[in-house]
Amino acid sequence: MELKKPISLEEQVQRLIFHKMDVADNDLAKHVLSETNYYRFTGYALQFRDKENPDDYTSGTTFEDVLRLIQFDNNLRRILKPYLDTVELYARSQIAYGFAMEKCQIPPHDQHYESSNFFNKKSHDSIISSSLKREKENNKDAQFVIHHSEKYEGKMPIWVIVELISFTNLSKLYSAMYYAEQNAIAKNMGTSRETLKNHLHCLANLRNKVAHTGRLYNVAYNPPVKLGSKYLNRNNGIRSNTLFAYLTALLRRIPREEDKTEFVKDIEMTLKLYSDYIQLPLIGFPVNYKQLLIDAIK
Repeated sequence: MELKKPISLEEQVQRLIFHKMDVADNDLAKHVLSETNYYRFTGYALQFRDKENPDDYTSGTTFEDVLRLIQFDNNLRRILKPYLDTVELYARSQIAYGFAMEKCQIPPHDQHYESSNFFNKKSHDSIISSSLKREKENNKDAQFVIHHSEKYEGKMPIWVIVELISFTNLSKLYSAMYYAEQNAIAKNMGTSRETLKNHLHCLANLRNKVAHTGRLYNVAYNPPVKLGSKYLNRNNGIRSNTLFAYLTALLRRIPREEDKTEFVKDIEMTLKLYSDYIQLPLIGFPVNYKQLLIDAIK
C-alpha cells in the first residue's frame, strides 16, 4: 500500500479549510504548520471532529482554537520539567544509596555489577552490559568517565552509574532488584515497593513526553498509575490513565512540601490561563481537582 503523498504548506491549509476548519489568516496558519507539523496539529484538533462526519470539523472550529491547545501543552511542559527533574534526581540518589547500603558493603563494593544480586537478571544484564556501555561511550569525554576508566578499569560505583543511565533504565534497574532492596528504598521515599515501581515507570514515561515534546493533552497514558484503592474509592471519577493521574503521581513523589505547594499553584494557574480552550475531562481533571491536589500534599 502506498503512503500518503506529501503536500505543501499551502495545500495543508487548504485541506484544513476543506474539512470545515475556519482559517482567518493563511500566512499565520502556514507559519504555525511549518513549526508544528501538520500531523501533530491535527492530533490536537481531534476533539473538534464532527461526530456525524468524522473527516470534518464541527461548525465554528477555528485554527486559533487548536493553536491554543498546542500553546497549553507547550506551557505545561515548561512547568513540569523542573518538577520532573527534581523527582528524577531524588530517585537516582535514593536508589543508589539504598542498594549500596544493602548490597555493596563488602569489598570490592561492586555487587551492582553481579546479576546474582538482582531478581530480574536479564533486565539487569541489559542495563549494565548494553545501556551503560552505550552511555559510557556517549560520555567518554566526561571527566568522571575518564577518571573511572583510568583508575578503576572502567568500573563505577552505583552512585556514579545512576548519573549515566536514563530515567527509564533507572526505573528498570529498581524493578530488577530483590524485594529487600526495593522495600528499603521505597520506605526511605515514603511509599510502598509496588507503588514506587509503578510511579517510576509512569514518571519516566511522562519525563520522556516532556523532553521530546510529546502531546500531553487528550491522550491516554500507559501504564495506569497506582493511586491506591482507598483514594479511588473516595474519588470514583478518577481515571488512572489520564494526565491528572500522572500529575498526582508526580506530586506525591516530589520530596519537599514547599515544592509540592508551588506545583499545585503552577498547575492551577495554567489551567485558568487556558480555561476557554481546554476541556478538563479530556485530561482527566475532575471539577474539584484543586482540592484533590492539595489533599495529595498532606
